[in-house]
Amino acid sequence: MASRPEADVAARIDVVLIALGCATTAAAEPAASTDAQILGGDPGWRVEDVQLRTSYIDQRGHGFQSQDGPPRGPGNEAMYIVEPFALITIRQSADVVHEITIPVDVITAASPDAVDATTSASRRNEAVDIDVRSTFRRSDTDAITTRVMAHYEEPLSSGTIGGGWRRSLADDNATIAFNGNLSIDGFDKHDQFGDYLGKTLRETGNVNASGSQLLSPTTVVDASYGGTYEHGTLTNGWNGVPIEGLHPAGDFVPLGRFRHAVTARIAQHIPQTRSTLKAWYRFYGDSWGIYGHSVEVDAYQYVLPWLYVRGGYRYHHQTAASFYTEGLVPPVSNQLLRTSDSDLARLSAHEWSVQISTVHQRGRAWSFSAELLRYTRSNDLAITAVSFTLGRIL
Repeated sequence: MASRPEADVAARIDVVLIALGCATTAAAEPAASTDAQILGGDPGWRVEDVQLRTSYIDQRGHGFQSQDGPPRGPGNEAMYIVEPFALITIRQSADVVHEITIPVDVITAASPDAVDATTSASRRNEAVDIDVRSTFRRSDTDAITTRVMAHYEEPLSSGTIGGGWRRSLADDNATIAFNGNLSIDGFDKHDQFGDYLGKTLRETGNVNASGSQLLSPTTVVDASYGGTYEHGTLTNGWNGVPIEGLHPAGDFVPLGRFRHAVTARIAQHIPQTRSTLKAWYRFYGDSWGIYGHSVEVDAYQYVLPWLYVRGGYRYHHQTAASFYTEGLVPPVSNQLLRTSDSDLARLSAHEWSVQISTVHQRGRAWSFSAELLRYTRSNDLAITAVSFTLGRIL
C-alpha cells in the first residue's frame, strides 16, 4: 500500500503485479535508516504494521442466473456483504517481509445463492481467507516474492501458491517484474434445480509481467500483461438458461478458458498544488469471445500536510460471450454451449468513488481512511460500498 498518493511518481519505484491487475507502490522520500543500521544489529521477527478495515456492500439488481424470479425472466440478485479485513505486516529481518491478509465475508442473500433460491437450505453464508505474501530481498536491486493463500466458504474451498521476481534498474528509476500463480478450487456441484451432483474441481494458472519507467521527477508510466488459463468446472452449475415453454436448462460452457489483460498507466504529480493525477487503461480478451475496455482516472489532493482526498471514476464496456443467450427455443441439444450469466453479457459499467485518508507513514503512528463507492451497470445491477480503515505502524 502506498503511503502517499504521489508515491507512484517518486524517485524510487517498486512495481508488484497481482493476478490480472497491477499495483504500484513506492517510497515518497529517500529510504529511512533500518533498525539494524541504527542499533547495530537485526532485532529479528516483529510486527511492523496493523491495519483493520470493514466494508459494507449492498447489491441490488436482476440477472438470468438467479432463479429467484419468474420462470423465464431475470431473478432477484439483492444481497449485502459485511467484510471485516485485517492486514498485518511482519518483518522477519532486514531483507524479509511478510504481509498477511485475513478478510472475512458475511453474506446474507437468498437470491444469488442458488441453493437458497431452490431449496432454502440457508440464508447466510460466511467466507474466510488467509493470504500470505512474502518478499525476500536478495540485493539492492533484486527481490523474490512468494504467495500462499487458502480460502473457505460454503460450498467451496481453494488454495493458491505463487512466486515471482522483481528487479530495479537505472538507479531505481525503472523496474521489471514477473510472477505466476496456481489455484485449485474444490466445490459442491449442483444442477439448475438445486440437486447435489457431487464434488468437482477447477484449476487456474496465470503468469504476469510488468514494468515501470520514471520519465521525470514527477511523471511515471507503467504497463503490465497478465495471461490466465482456467480448466475444469467453470460454472457454479445451478445457473438457469430460460427455454420457451419448458423448465430452465443448466449452463453448458467449455472446459477451458484463456484470458488475457494488458494495462497501461501514467501518473503525474503537481508539486505546486500538491496534487496527483493518474490515468489507467485496460484491455481484456478471452477465448469465450468477451472483449473489454476499461478506463479509469483518479485525482488526489492534499488538504493538510497529513490529510488528502481522492476522487475516482472508472468506465468499463464488454462484449458478450459467444454463447450467451437470454432464451432458447426447443429442442435444445445437451451439447449446445449456453449461459445466461449476466456477468458474461454485453454491458457497460460506471464506477464512482471518493475517499478521505490520512498519510500512512512512520512518524504518524495512526492512520484512518473512509471510502464511498457506487457501481452501476447497464444490465440492471447496482452496488454501493462503504469502507473504513484504521491502521497503526508499530
